[in-house]
Amino acid sequence: MVCPYLEDLWELYLLGVLSAEDAHTVSDHFATGCARCCEQMREATLTVYFLTQMGHTARPDPKSKASLLRRLQKR
Repeated sequence: MVCPYLEDLWELYLLGVLSAEDAHTVSDHFATGCARCCEQMREATLTVYFLTQMGHTARPDPKSKASLLRRLQKR
């Protein structure tokens, strides 16, 4: 894999969803200290961080939760 092909993989690498082979390739290349890819990894890290901060934890209404659990138990 050459640098340009890694551009779409940094976020996926950070999220841990790449195949073992692709993750190894990305990790090995990152370890070379490629300045371009180090910058892309920094940007990808910020992207993943900010995306994880945007989500809000949803808490279901206790009555709705109980109703859902009863329906699931019936199945």
